[in-house]
Amino acid sequence: QFETGPYGCILLMLSAVFSRSIHRVREDFDVPTNSLIGAHGYCTQELVNLLLTGRAVSNVFNDIVQLDSGKGDVTVLRGIAARSEIGLLSLFEHYNVCQVGSFLKTPKFPIWVVCSESHFSVLFCLRKELVNDWKIEKRFDLYYYDGLANQQEEIHLTIDNTQTYLCSSDSELIPPLEQCIRTKWKSAVVDWNGTEPIL
Repeated sequence: QFETGPYGCILLMLSAVFSRSIHRVREDFDVPTNSLIGAHGYCTQELVNLLLTGRAVSNVFNDIVQLDSGKGDVTVLRGIAARSEIGLLSLFEHYNVCQVGSFLKTPKFPIWVVCSESHFSVLFCLRKELVNDWKIEKRFDLYYYDGLANQQEEIHLTIDNTQTYLCSSDSELIPPLEQCIRTKWKSAVVDWNGTEPIL
C-alpha cells in the first residue's frame, strides 16, 4: 500500500475499475467498445470520469442526453449524474469541443483537475466556501500544481471577477490555464502574482 514503484497509475486504475466492477464500467460507456486507455497510452474521458466520479461515463455534461434520429432510433449519451466532489476544467471547452456541466464545474470541494495541453494538472482554493457562496467568487485565490512539469515553486493566482478581462489584440498570447479558468469564470482577470505566466 505504501510502496514506491513504477506501477502506481495502473494500480489506481485497477482499483477504480474493480471498485465499480468491470461489468458496470462497460455499462457506463456510451459505446460498448470504448476503452479506458486511448491512443498513445493516454487516458480517455471515461477513465477521467471514473476516477473523479466513480462512473466511467463518456461525457462531461450533466445527466443524460437523448438524440432522436427522427426515424425512431434514439441514441443515449451519458454524462455526470450528480455533483462531483472534485471538478474538471477543460481547454477543450474553450475551443467549443465539449461543454463541461455544472456537476463538474461546481464540485463539492474547490478542487479542479485541469485538462490542458495533453495532460492533467490541478487548481485548488484553500477556502472551501468558494463553491457554496457566490459572493466569495468576486475575488479569490487559486493555487496551481503541474506534476508533469516538475513544478518546484508555488503558483498562486488571484481571480478577480469584479473586473472584466479584455483581450488587447488578436496576437496576444493567452496562457491556456487562463482559458481553462475562464470556462468557469467567464471574464475574470487572472493575476499571476509575480510568477511568469505558463504559455
